[in-house]
Amino acid sequence: MKVGGKVKITNITKLKVKYKIELENGKSFYASEDTIIKYGLIKKIDLTNDQLKEIISHESIESAYSKAVHYLQYGLRTTQDIVDYLTKKEIAPNVINEVIKKLMEIGYLNDEHYIEAAVMDYFNLNNKGPYWIKRKLQEKDLDNDIIDKYISKICTKEAMIEMLYKIIEREFNVRRESKNKKVQKITQKLYTNGFTSDIIRKVFDIFFEDYEEENEDDILEEHFRRAYHSYSRRYEGYALKQKLIEKLMRDGFSYYTAKDFIEKQDL
Repeated sequence: MKVGGKVKITNITKLKVKYKIELENGKSFYASEDTIIKYGLIKKIDLTNDQLKEIISHESIESAYSKAVHYLQYGLRTTQDIVDYLTKKEIAPNVINEVIKKLMEIGYLNDEHYIEAAVMDYFNLNNKGPYWIKRKLQEKDLDNDIIDKYISKICTKEAMIEMLYKIIEREFNVRRESKNKKVQKITQKLYTNGFTSDIIRKVFDIFFEDYEEENEDDILEEHFRRAYHSYSRRYEGYALKQKLIEKLMRDGFSYYTAKDFIEKQDL
C-alpha cells in the first residue's frame, strides 16, 4: 500500500538477463543486477517517488549504454552512428545524450580518433584519394577541419605518388588494350576514387619516364580480329572499312594507325 508518497517493492524475480521488480501499486519495471546492487533493492522496502524515478532513469541509461557498447563491438563508430542506432531502438533523446556523454568520458567514443582511423584505412587499404575520403566522412556529419587535418597528414603528395605509381604499373601490365585506352580507363578509375587530375597526370609522366614502349601490333591485331568478326556479318567494302576504323578508334588507337592497318588488310 502507498503511504506518504512512497511505494513498496512486493516482489523481485530473477529473469534470464534482468530482474523484474513488482510494486504494490500493481506496476513493475526491469532492472539489471548492477542497478539492484547500486540502489540496494530488496523485497518490502519503500521507495519514494523521487527514488523510483531516479532508479528507472538510471536503468534506462544503463540499458541504452549496454546496447551502444554491444554496437561498438562490431567496429569504430561516430557519435552520429550511435545517436542513429539508439534512436532506431526508440531510446529517448535525453537518455541518448547521457549515453553519449558516458561513452566519451571513458574513451569508447571519439570522433577524432574515428576520422584518423578511417582516413588511414580508406587511403592505405582501399586506395581511395582525398576527395573520395572527404565526401565519405562528410556524410557522417563529422568536423570538416578535423577531416582536412588528417587527410593532409596521411594523404601526402609523396604517399599518393607512390600509391598511384604502383596502381598504374599494375593496370598497364594486365590490360590488353592500346596505350591511349589504358591511360583513359586508369585515369577515370583514379579520378572516381578521389584523386585529382593533376596528381594523376604527374604520376603518369613519372611512369612513362621508366616505361618501355611495347609493340602494340599484336594488340591492334587482336582488336581488329574481334571487330572484323562482328562487323563482317553486316557490312562489306567501304562501309566495312569505315566501321572497323571507328571501332579501333574507340578502342584507343589513333585514326591514322587504324586507317593504315585497315588499308593493309585484304578486305
